[in-house]
Amino acid sequence: MGGLPWDTPIKTLQDDLTGPVATGISVIAFLATGAALVFGEELGGIAKRALFVVLGVAMIVLGNNFLMALGLTGALVS
Repeated sequence: MGGLPWDTPIKTLQDDLTGPVATGISVIAFLATGAALVFGEELGGIAKRALFVVLGVAMIVLGNNFLMALGLTGALVS
């Protein structure tokens, strides 16, 4: 079966977003964003929205790795 031309770049991107470096960055972002939201009393609306976006992305990456550690993965198409 022949692969599509974009399969390799998408697989590389997936590996980059779920690897150990992405996990480490997401843990740091998760902690820093949480601290900023807890201790940042005078944050403006745009700053809070940006922090929530960072927090959401960090949770997505961490959640994916957490579920993979539990043995739960998404659908595999072969």
